Amino acid sequence: MVNTVVLGRCANDEYVQQSKQYGEIDIYLALILYVLMITEFLILGKLFVIKDSELTETFVFITTGITSLSIIGFVLLFCIIRKQKLTTLGFSMSKAKESLRLGLMILALVAVIGCIWVNITGSSFQTDANIILMRFIYFLIFIGFMEELVFRAYIGTRFYGFFSNKRLSIIVVGIMWSLSHVPFYMMGTQISLFNYISLHWVNLLRIFVIHCGFQRLYSKYNSIIAPTILDFIINFIQWFII
Repeated sequence: MVNTVVLGRCANDEYVQQSKQYGEIDIYLALILYVLMITEFLILGKLFVIKDSELTETFVFITTGITSLSIIGFVLLFCIIRKQKLTTLGFSMSKAKESLRLGLMILALVAVIGCIWVNITGSSFQTDANIILMRFIYFLIFIGFMEELVFRAYIGTRFYGFFSNKRLSIIVVGIMWSLSHVPFYMMGTQISLFNYISLHWVNLLRIFVIHCGFQRLYSKYNSIIAPTILDFIINFIQWFII
C-alpha cells in the first residue's frame, strides 16, 4: 500500500482516501463533539470538587466511565448520522496486525523501563487488585480509547480531510487536544483559565508533542490500536508506580 508523506509522517493511503469524503458538515459535527466533551469535563471536574474528601476510587470510576462512554456514544451517533463506517474511526483491518504488534512492543518496552526505574529509585507498585483492575479499565477505555477515538479517529481525520493544509489540521487538532485537558483540572485547582495555562504551559506543550506522535501512529496504519495502547501505558504506568 502506498504511503503519503505529510509533515514528516507516513499517512496510510487508505487513511488519505477516506479523509477525502469529509466536508463542512463533518467539521461542524467535530466542533460540536469537542464542545460537548469540554462541557462534560467541566461538569465532571465540578462534581469532583463538590465531593472533595468523599471521593472514592469507585465514585471516580463510575462518574468518569459515564462521561467517557457518553462521549464515545456521541462519536458513534455522528457516524450513524453521516452514514460513515467504523473504518473511518480507525477500525480498519488492513493494517490492524501491524498496529497491534507495534503497540504491544511499546507496551513491553515501557513495562521493562518501569521495572528498571522501580529498582533504581526504590519505588514500588500499586498492590490492591480491585483498584488496579478499575484503573486498568479507567486508563484503557475511559481515557486512552476515548481520547484516541475523539481526537485521532474522529476530529483528527475530519480536519485532515477538510483542510487543504494538512500540517495546519494536525497543529489545530493538537492544540485542541492540549486545551481539552484544561477544563477538568482547572475546576479541580479552582483557578482561572489564564492562570492555569500560564502555570502548566510546559505540560500542555508536552501533550501537543505527544499528539504529533499519536497522529503518526494512527495515520501510518489507519488504526486506533497502537495510539490507544500507547495512550493507556503512558497514563497507567505513572499511576501504577508509586
